[in-house]
Order: sequence, then structure tokens, then C-alpha cells
Amino acid sequence: MSTTIGDKAGPPERRSLFKTREKVYPKAVSGRFRRLKWAALLVLLGLYYVVPWIRWDRGPGAPDQAVLIDMAGRRAYFFSIEIWPQEVSYLTGLLVLGAVGLFLVTALFGRLWCGYACPQTVWTDLYMWVERLIEGDRAERIRRDRSGPSLGKAGRKLAKHAAWLLIALATGGAWIMYFNDAPTLLRDAARLELSAGVAFFIGLFTLSTYLLAGWAREQVCTYMCPWPRFQAAMLDEHSLVVTYEAWRGEGRGPVRKNEGWDDRRARSGGDCIDCRACVHVSPPASTSGTASSSNASAAACAQTPATTSWGASAGPSASSASTRTRTRSRAPAGRRRATGWCGRARSSTRWSCWSSPA
Repeated sequence: MSTTIGDKAGPPERRSLFKTREKVYPKAVSGRFRRLKWAALLVLLGLYYVVPWIRWDRGPGAPDQAVLIDMAGRRAYFFSIEIWPQEVSYLTGLLVLGAVGLFLVTALFGRLWCGYACPQTVWTDLYMWVERLIEGDRAERIRRDRSGPSLGKAGRKLAKHAAWLLIALATGGAWIMYFNDAPTLLRDAARLELSAGVAFFIGLFTLSTYLLAGWAREQVCTYMCPWPRFQAAMLDEHSLVVTYEAWRGEGRGPVRKNEGWDDRRARSGGDCIDCRACVHVSPPASTSGTASSSNASAAACAQTPATTSWGASAGPSASSASTRTRTRSRAPAGRRRATGWCGRARSSTRWSCWSSPA
């Protein structure tokens, strides 16, 4: 799909309404908030896979699965709660409360849902971990993709996609267990006695997980997810969001040897040292429609790992480095990091941003 833009000086220009996907290679990061993100991932995945196996005694003739949506019996079970079709208003109320809670969390803490709890983020993070485990980190994956075909390259690609499909199959199978008795379903699967309907939905959710978390990734957030469309209405200048503060970062440029803060400010230098660390860690932030290619190297000083992490940036593939800006006073001259403003110290693997003095 494209649109035509008229211009008096020449023929009309045709532009596509959808940006062609560029493969991104987010760099792995570490730190306190990355550890919190891994903890959230383990808890959420653990709940997803374990809950169908929890038993709950409801007496003779009733299913003993704690959480079950019984389509044949036209009722849903949640531990001691039993919901009939005419009581669907309770579910509606729960959904409304959940939406209000999400609005409140977003207004107070920024994109906390997108960065830590969204299913697309959780499963994409898991897929990216598998990708790094098999193919290596950013530089190694770029080098391998640019190299010619080889048995080693093909073997790693096959291993990665096989692992992705196994995770997707486990995801689809666990989802169906919320609609069927889990032990019975697993026994039928082992005997290859699944019904056509159950097999179809397992395959459907396996394929959707594989495509969305393995291939689409940030495209889901850009084109499919409705949440970003009205999220901006809940954010203001005090919200914790990932953004590039041009007034603070421009003009960006490397730190010159033996250059002090006053010297840099005298030549109209900004806080950004143009190290591209934010682009390497969070590529979608620099390739989204809000950032031009000329500004890609300064996508967001606030995205570097040493700042405080709260929410995601342009997509889940960038969520590992999702951060908010923490304004700090300038460090004393004797203790300032080697770069001085925003970059990696020579003796450290962490990153830091310093604000300009008042």
C-alpha cells in the first residue's frame, strides 16, 4: 500500500504506508533491572505452564483441575469459584478492573506492562535468549549472517529454529490444557489419540507463537498491538518513558582527549558522545518512525543499561534495555568516569549518563 504526495516543484512522490522490516540485532545487557526482568519472565512462564496441573477437589462428578474452562459443560472454574454463562458479567467486571489497573500503572510507572509483563515481550525475550545461546551475541550474529553459507552456519540456524518450535509446541500445548484436563490431554498426546479439534488448536497456537516471537517481534508492537495507540494519552513530561532528549544530547560527538566539561559546553557539545550503545542495545528505537536515520546514533541516551529500567522502548526486542532517564548531578572531577558524560568507563562494563550542570 502506498500514498502519493504532491509537490509543485516536481512530479508526485509515492511513499509506502508501511515500513519494510529491518532485521535488528539487539545486544545483550546485564544489571539489576535486567535480573528483575529475568525473574519476571521465570515467574510468568512458570505460572503459565504449572497452573493447569494444580488440582482442586470439588467433590464427585466435578473436574478437579483448579483452573479450567469447560467448554462442553459451559462453565469455568477458578479454584473455589465456578462461573456459569449467565454470570459473564463478573468476567466483564474483572476485565474492566484490569484495564483500569493497567492505565494506573502506565500513568505512574511508564511502559511497565510492555517492558515486563506483556506476553509478546515474555516469549520474545525467551526466543532471543535461545538465539544468543546458539548463535552468539550481536556482533557474532551480524558476522555470521553476512558470511557465506557453511555447515556450521546452517547447523546453528536449524538448531535455533528447532528450539523455537519446541518452545512454541510447549506453549500451544499448555494453552489447550486450560480447556481440557491436563493429565488426560498429556496421556492422549503420548498415545497419539488427540481429537482433531485439540490437534488443530495446538498447531494453531504453536504456529502463532513461532511466528510472532521468532519472526514478527517488534512488528507486533508496531502494527498489531492496540495498546500503543492510546497509551500516549496517559503519558506526560513527568512519565517514565524511553526517549531521546535533544536539548540535552545535541550536539553529540565523541569526547576529546583532555577535554573538560566547560570546554565541551563552550563548543556547543551535548551529553551524547555518539557511542551508538543505545542503538546496539535497542535497535527499534532508532529505526522507528519517530527517529530519522541521521539521528539513529543518538536514539536515546536514556536507554543505556546503568539507568533505571521501567518499561519497553519501540518493541520487545528492545525491552531488555528499556529504561528511564535518571538525572544526576555532575560527578566530582576526580571521580568522574573516563568518558565524562554518557558512555562506558574504561574500567567498567556498565554505562552511565550525567546531566549537564545547572
